[in-house]
Amino acid sequence: MTQLRDAGRGVVALAQQDLRAFWDTLDLSRPEAARDELVEFVPQLVREYGDVAATVAAEWYEQVRFDAVGPFNATTVNATDAGQVQGGVRYAAGNLFGDDPASMLAVLVGGVQRYVLASQRGTVARNVQLDPSKPRFARVPTGAKTCAWCTLLASRGFVYLTKSTAAATDHYHDDCDCQAVAEWEADRHYITGYDPDAMYDKYLEARSAADAAGLRLTDKNIATQMRALYPDAFTDSHTH
Repeated sequence: MTQLRDAGRGVVALAQQDLRAFWDTLDLSRPEAARDELVEFVPQLVREYGDVAATVAAEWYEQVRFDAVGPFNATTVNATDAGQVQGGVRYAAGNLFGDDPASMLAVLVGGVQRYVLASQRGTVARNVQLDPSKPRFARVPTGAKTCAWCTLLASRGFVYLTKSTAAATDHYHDDCDCQAVAEWEADRHYITGYDPDAMYDKYLEARSAADAAGLRLTDKNIATQMRALYPDAFTDSHTH
C-alpha cells in the first residue's frame, strides 16, 4: 500500500506543479478571463494526470493480486467528470472577484489532488468489482491523523464490495490521504497503523451518544459525535 500511496502523491505533486505554473501566467486583474481560462485548463489537467494515476493503480493491483492468487489484467478507470471539475473551478473563482484573488489557488490545489486521485481510487474499486477471485477492500487512512468522516468509513474494515459498502470507495475530500486497498488473505493481511477495530469502537460510542441525544443515526450525525467525544483524535475534532 505504501507504494501505491507514494506513487499517487508523486502524480498529484506533478499535477499541482503544472497548475501553479499555469496560474502564474494568468492576469488576475481580469478575473472573468482568468476564470474562463481555468475552467478550460483544469479539467484537461485532471484528465491527463488522472490517466497516469489510474495506470499506477492498475499496475499496483496486478502486482499485489499476482502475489496473492495469480495473474490478472487490470483495467484503468479515468474518473474525471469534466462538468464536476468545471463546477468546482467556477465556485472557487469567486475568490478572483474579492480582495485576495490569489487565495483561489489554494482551493484549486486541494481540488486537483482529489480529482486526480479519484482515478486511482476508482481503478482499484473497479478491479475489485471485476476480479473473479472476489477480493475484499478497505478504505485505509495513511496519515498520522485523519478526519472523523474518513475514520467512520475506514472503521468498516475489509469488506466485499456491494452497493451498501460502496460509500467507502467514494466521498473523498480535498487533501484526503485515504487509499482504497484490496486484500485476498484476511488472516495474513496487516497494515501498520490501520486498526479498524479501534476505529469501530469510536464509531459505536459516537453512535450511542447520538442516540442518547435523540439525533437521527446518520453517518453525518455520528461523525459529529466522534469529533466531540475525541477532541484530539481527528484532524477536524472540536478544539477547546
